[in-house]
Amino acid sequence: MISLGLFVALYASTHYQVGSASRMGPGYFPTVLGYILAALGLVIALLSLRKTVHVVQPPPFTLRPFLAVMAAVALFALLISHVGLVPTTILMVVVTSAGSNSFQLRRAVLLGVSLSVIAWLIFSLGLQMTLPAFAWEF
Repeated sequence: MISLGLFVALYASTHYQVGSASRMGPGYFPTVLGYILAALGLVIALLSLRKTVHVVQPPPFTLRPFLAVMAAVALFALLISHVGLVPTTILMVVVTSAGSNSFQLRRAVLLGVSLSVIAWLIFSLGLQMTLPAFAWEF
C-alpha cells in the first residue's frame, strides 16, 4: 500500500498539473489520494509490529440490511432527477433504516428530514449545484 500510494502520488504530481486546494488541477485529487494511501499503509505496517494481536471476527452476513442498502442506492439513482434531492434523501434514509432490526419509522423520517436539509444546504446553497430540491416530474 505504501509503495502503490507513493507511486500514484509521485506519478500524478509529475505528469499532471496539481494546482492548489482552491484551484485544483487534474493531478490534485490523485496526488492527495496517493499520499493518503501511503499514510494508511504506514499505519497498518506500524500496527502490525505490535506484540499483542486481537483477532476480530466479522459479524455474520445478513441479507436484510444488504438488500435495504442496495434498494436505497437504486431508488436514489431512479428518483433523484424525477422528484428532487429532498424527497429522494428522505426515502433513501427510510429504506436503508428499514434494514435494521431496531427500525422505527418516526426516527427514520426524522433522520431523513435532517439529512435532506443538510444535503440541500451543502449541495444547493454551498456548492451551488443545479440539483433541484424538489422536482415533481415523471
